[in-house]
Amino acid sequence: MNAFRSPQRGSHIVVYGAGGHGRVVADAALSAGFELLGFLDDALPVGHDIFGWRVLGNADWLRGRLDVAVALGVGANAARARAAETLTRAGATLATVVHPSAVLSPRAEVGAGTVVFALAVLNVGARVGTGAIINSGAVVEHDVVIGDFAHVASNAALAGGARLGAQALLGTGANVLPACTIGDRSIVGAGAVVNRDVPTDVTVAGVPARLLESSVKAVESDER
Repeated sequence: MNAFRSPQRGSHIVVYGAGGHGRVVADAALSAGFELLGFLDDALPVGHDIFGWRVLGNADWLRGRLDVAVALGVGANAARARAAETLTRAGATLATVVHPSAVLSPRAEVGAGTVVFALAVLNVGARVGTGAIINSGAVVEHDVVIGDFAHVASNAALAGGARLGAQALLGTGANVLPACTIGDRSIVGAGAVVNRDVPTDVTVAGVPARLLESSVKAVESDER
């Protein structure tokens, strides 16, 4: 993990992914002082206009452009991880974007390629990995660890010492109690309350959070 450093106003940036999530990333990047050149997208045609921002091309557009950083605008965790691998293999620098209304302790760490949206809070000792999403109004309390390419959705909260695994998703408005761990790639449903550890590769929901039946069957199958 690399400690976050504020971008210099006017630094050039492109956003990889021009969908709804990518547009919010673009808006946050502008608010953070980046100069947005446009989007990169594998599906949309060059020149496609999105609120006055244009699609410049796909990842190939970056070749030879060492002065341009890339913000990850892909919402799905696994797809965002694949995009980051493609971009870094092409020599791109992943930009860390932090909305100016977010509150970050100077003793929190934020990895490359992570986006922290408006009104989010990261308290002392929090550590966020590469390519994560800390969405609008989320609270990451002291000493929480967020894995690479994980997503803390809007208004979700992790209490002190909790852990969210790599590529895991904490749904909108969900809460994780102190020192609880959510395994890699697991999903916590919206509004759930996690009061015990959650295994890897499962989905939990409810208050308190419980394994969904399909997740239980998948875990049993893996154990055989």
